[in-house]
Amino acid sequence: MGQTSMSGRQTVLMDQRGRISFPSGFRASIGEVLYISPAQDERPVLVVRSAAGFDAECDRIRAVCTEAGFDEEDTVDEVRDFTMDTVRISPDKNGRITLPAELIRYAGFTDKVVVVGVQDFAELWDEKTLAAHEAARRQLRQLRRRKKEAAKAARLTEEV
Repeated sequence: MGQTSMSGRQTVLMDQRGRISFPSGFRASIGEVLYISPAQDERPVLVVRSAAGFDAECDRIRAVCTEAGFDEEDTVDEVRDFTMDTVRISPDKNGRITLPAELIRYAGFTDKVVVVGVQDFAELWDEKTLAAHEAARRQLRQLRRRKKEAAKAARLTEEV
């Protein structure tokens, strides 16, 4: 388990107890034990990993700390920051998981949660937050394109 790439998106409803139905296709990729963490880049999104994905992320954090010259104490602090905010959840027999209140608040979930496949992990987004994030990314891409086109036009003008 936890070896199949994930893609796509699926919107699920969250009930008043913080339960969502974690889609079976994503469960098939991740496995029956989910490790759910806040995004490390402080975006309001939750990241869902398999046990192997969780271990790999801990290893990645250690490697980044080593490369940055952190001492062992600081490295342990970084890993602790990641692991203490991560919850280990197994879906019930109906495929539902109950998200802890602190993670619901962190991600700003209301009633619709979008599960997004990102190759070897999944993300949980509030539906409105994801829509705003996607709109902002589109605007940024358009701005980059315009800058590239303007730079190209300026080079062409200089060459003439």
